[in-house]
This record gives sequence, structure tokens and C-alpha cells, in this order.
Amino acid sequence: MRPAGHRYLILHAAAIFAILIIGWLSQAWLLVIGSYLAIVIIWHSRHLLILNNWLTDTSAPTPTAWGATRADGLWSTVFEQLFRWKKRNLKLQGKLRRALKEFRNATESFPEPAISLDENGSIVWVNQAASRDLGLREHDDLGQPLGNILREPDFVQWLEDGGIRPMDMRSPHDENIKLNVRKFTLSPRRQLLLFRDVTELRNVEAVRRDFVANVSHELRTPLTVLIGYLESLADDGNPELQLITKRMHEQTRLMRNLIDDLIEISRLQGQVAHEREVEVNVAAMLAQLREQTDSLNDKQHHIDFNCEADYHIIGVETDLESAFGNLITNAIRYTPAGGHIQVSWSACETGAMLTVNDDGIGIPHEDIPRLTERFYRVAKDRSRSSGGSGLGLSIVKHVLNAHDAHLKIDSELGSGSRFSCVFPAHRLTSVSKSSHPHERIA
Repeated sequence: MRPAGHRYLILHAAAIFAILIIGWLSQAWLLVIGSYLAIVIIWHSRHLLILNNWLTDTSAPTPTAWGATRADGLWSTVFEQLFRWKKRNLKLQGKLRRALKEFRNATESFPEPAISLDENGSIVWVNQAASRDLGLREHDDLGQPLGNILREPDFVQWLEDGGIRPMDMRSPHDENIKLNVRKFTLSPRRQLLLFRDVTELRNVEAVRRDFVANVSHELRTPLTVLIGYLESLADDGNPELQLITKRMHEQTRLMRNLIDDLIEISRLQGQVAHEREVEVNVAAMLAQLREQTDSLNDKQHHIDFNCEADYHIIGVETDLESAFGNLITNAIRYTPAGGHIQVSWSACETGAMLTVNDDGIGIPHEDIPRLTERFYRVAKDRSRSSGGSGLGLSIVKHVLNAHDAHLKIDSELGSGSRFSCVFPAHRLTSVSKSSHPHERIA
């Protein structure tokens, strides 16, 4: 206990002792005790009034000062401690104000829009670029929900969903301008939206995508004709001609696989996935893939399909089938005859995952980070001989990104590979709720 506390107890003990003596001598116990309690109540009430005035009036002098607001006894120590805390708090508030001012000055210098929102999605602050490019009025729109001002349906839905991933939207002033918006969480009560003009970038991507798609389609027709003639020549009885046509047919098959993959990845990049999302029955899809792989495998491998999870996926069925089929095809291509391949759909900590596990040739550890790059091959000669185009895993990654999922790869050279497509809980729905496709797992 502090010295002031000791003095306070000693004074009160002395006062009580004096009251007992006075009461004993005067025999007026009620009057003496009542007078003492009245003095104590008045004394504490005075200090409470001083404390109230000091807390509500920032210009009031410190109660420990001499004068009308002087605090006595233990109250003096209390006021000193409160004053120190208040002083530290004022310093901290000053630092926070300076940091906020620096932050606002920095964001004001951004050439592109920036908007600060509170926990309810209402506007707290906007920079000049947001006023210029988005039509926001710094004073009139403060406190208003952003979704009530920028009313593009996709953007409003993105805000309601929490803005997990960046999205593209059209400028409210010019439909030809495309903006990419990202959300950053500054604190539980503050969010920052940053907008970036990506019009030129998206136009370049569209030109590249259209070019690849058009060239691929143009190449498919003459290639189909060439394959038809090669099949006709293969029926000829000339052994030399059969050998030549066989080699030509192998190369045209590789080219056809490459063109098909180019067309597929162009299609995936050009579509708006959420417009075609449905509840996908994974068990039924695996049964269909099993029939397809039986013809591709031709009984060269032992392939097991296990469906352990009672979940469906909310997504684009054709895209998911393409991704899963690519993983199974890769396992068949790179697993020697007689090997084992296991395809399973099971629950995991974050949701559910589809896993393709094989005991094939495996992948060197240093090559794993680059597997999903376009046209990347671990061993070009080996991939070319097996019919690989180097686009299969790129297609898988693109599909999974569109479904908020990710690809996990575990492999060692000579010890097989394990590819896992991990889907988050919000992309899943229980089979028991299949009649209610929007009842997803929390």
C-alpha cells in the first residue's frame, strides 16, 4: 500500500477513536456518529464533484493544484494517478492522429481510388481519386453504405460475400473502363478498398485469348482431315507405308491433344463461372470418369475409386470434370503398367478434397513449384512421348482458383505422386441437403 493509503487509514482510525471518546464522554452517541458520517459524506461528495467537473471539462485545472479544486487525502493520490493515465492517453491519441494523418496523406497521393469502410460497410473516408473516378462526394456520402452508391449487382454481391478475392467491375462513369478492386482488413472495424484501372491489361488478355482460340480452331479442321487420310493409308498393306503413317499419326495425335488443351484453357479464361454454377454430384461424376478411364487405361493399371465424403460441390460441372479428368489422365500416363492408382473424395479439416494417388515415376522435388505453369514439362521427351501438352495442370489450377480451391502436390522421384484438390467449406453442401442447393456448410 502507498504512503498516502497508510495516512488515510491512520487518520480515519484516529477520527474513529476520537468519536468513541467524545461519545463516551457526552453519552450522545447518535449525534456524534451522525455528525461524523455527515462530514465524511460531504467530504467525499465534494471530491466526486471535483472529479466529475475535471473529467467533463478538459480546460479545468488538475485537482491536485492549490485552490478551489484542491484534492485532499487519498483523493489527491487518485487524481494524480488519473492525471498520469490521462496524460499518457493524450500522448497516445496524438500519435494515432499523426499516424492517421500520414496514412490519409499517403492514400490521398494515390492516383487511383481508395475508400475506407467501417464494419457495416459504410463509407468513413475517400480520397480525391475516388471522388473523381467513382463519383463519390467526400462530405455528402460519408456514413452511407457503399453498396447504396455503387449499385452494380456483382459489386454489391461481392461486398456481401466479404470480398475474399479481387474482382473486376465497370466504372460507374464509363462502361469501357474496367476496374479491379481489392479489400484489405485494417482492423476489425476498418476496411480499405483499393481500385485499379485494368482496362488495357484486360484488353491485352482478351486479344491473346481470342488469338489462341481462333488459331486453335483453325488448326483443328486441317488436322482432322490429315488424321482421316492417315487412317486410310494405315489400312494399306505396305509395311513401309504403315510405319510412316504410324509415326505421322502419333505426332498428329500429340498436336490434337495440344490444340484441345489450348481451346479448353481459352474457354475457361473467357467464361463467367458463377453464372453457370450448380450443385455438382461428385459421386456421380467419379462414376462417369471411371467409365472413361477404363477405356483409356485398357486394364494396364489397377484403378480404385472411393467416395467417402457426403458432400456435393457448388461449381461448374464441366470445368470440375475437366480438372479431375486431367489429374486421372496424368496418373495413368506417368504410372508404369501394372501400377496402382487411387482416386478418392474425402472430408478434411477445411472442407473436402479429391485426391489422385499413384505409385508411378514421381516428380523431382525442385520441379513441383513449377508444375502448374503453362507448357512446363518435368522431362520434355518423356511428356511428349506420353501425349502430354504441358497444359493439363494449368487447366486444373485455373478451375480450382475459380472454385476458391487449391491444388496440393506431394511427390518424390521414384516414389509416386499425390495430387489433392482441396475445396473450402463454403463451396460444399451436404448430400442430405441436396434438395436445397444453397444450404452450404458453414
